[in-house]
Amino acid sequence: AEASFRGVSLRSRVVMDAFCRCIGCAGCSGTRNPLGGCCDKEPQRYTVKRRNGEKSDGFRKFCKPCLRVQEQQRAVGKKQVSELGYHPRNDLINPLSGGAHDLNGHGHDHVPGNRPRIVLFGDSITEQSFGEGGFGGAFADKYKRHADVILRGYSGYNSRDAVALLRNVFPTNDPTPPVLVTVCFGANDAVAEGSFMEKIQGCPLDEYQENLNSILEHLSKLNPPPAVLLMTPPPVNPVAWKQTCDDNNYHGDKQPDRTLNRTGAYAHAALGVARNFQGADGHGLFVVHGLNLFDKLLGAAHDWSTKFLSDGLHLSPEGYRVVTKLMLNAVTQKLGLEADATPSDFPSFLDVDWKDPGSTIEAFVGKKMNAQRGDEFDI
Repeated sequence: AEASFRGVSLRSRVVMDAFCRCIGCAGCSGTRNPLGGCCDKEPQRYTVKRRNGEKSDGFRKFCKPCLRVQEQQRAVGKKQVSELGYHPRNDLINPLSGGAHDLNGHGHDHVPGNRPRIVLFGDSITEQSFGEGGFGGAFADKYKRHADVILRGYSGYNSRDAVALLRNVFPTNDPTPPVLVTVCFGANDAVAEGSFMEKIQGCPLDEYQENLNSILEHLSKLNPPPAVLLMTPPPVNPVAWKQTCDDNNYHGDKQPDRTLNRTGAYAHAALGVARNFQGADGHGLFVVHGLNLFDKLLGAAHDWSTKFLSDGLHLSPEGYRVVTKLMLNAVTQKLGLEADATPSDFPSFLDVDWKDPGSTIEAFVGKKMNAQRGDEFDI
């Protein structure tokens, strides 16, 4: 049986194992099979008798022992829901979590209503990206009904903080990792040496590069790994940022705690990390693209600092619009993450029987779920 793992394209076809084994096994496609697990028993067979007298054999998703495990899980879950009044986390009600039969939720490949995820990971530049002109809202609009855009932006964080977040934001045992992760750190790492904020936010250049490598290394271990857009920090206006710090009593430094040249050095170091990491996986399963926001914004207008920055450090609405265009071009052209006009999660309203919408939805769901049995189904 043939299988393919979920890659970076939302238009790719789903081709799953044709149930030569229980869904809990690694199947014929090996370690990259999204079904995962290690059960090697045959799935439970059943026979369908049609009205015309014809018979056809079918297979359930699991073997009998795994079916019993799922029944036990459901029973435990129902009991806890009745006692607690809410649904607890899957790993708290799964008695076999982490073992050979780890049957925690299978995510969007196995639940028709769930979608692939795009995670925006970064500092305040990312945290503010759902504001006017921001790339967060633009991504949510472009991939509506195809992917859920999740914001993981943390104001004030540097790359060292980001590494500490990895196991919580991107757990390696996630059964359905994101299809795309944007990474943008460095604006805080580049704080000037000897400034008040250096000990709080600063990060030496060599450690910054190591931290970015650690982030990429961690993301590459997700199964399947996401495509990654590694972005540089944008340029800064030291004088304008110094005025912002003075106006808000951030610190008492007499000199600006950011400089254009220092931020540029961090930006180019980030590009080097992205460029060197692209060849780390010879199988082509992990794709990284570096996006140079620093030089792009510097060259976009002679008055870039007043046009693209709101306070000398953070982006203005116009700055976000320029960055958004650069990001979407990179994601679609370099990483191949494109969404067509066809809704991927449920059918178009024009295809729904208005007299009996439930039957249409269930037929669509059935077709999508049958894709796990070896059929092809456009998503």
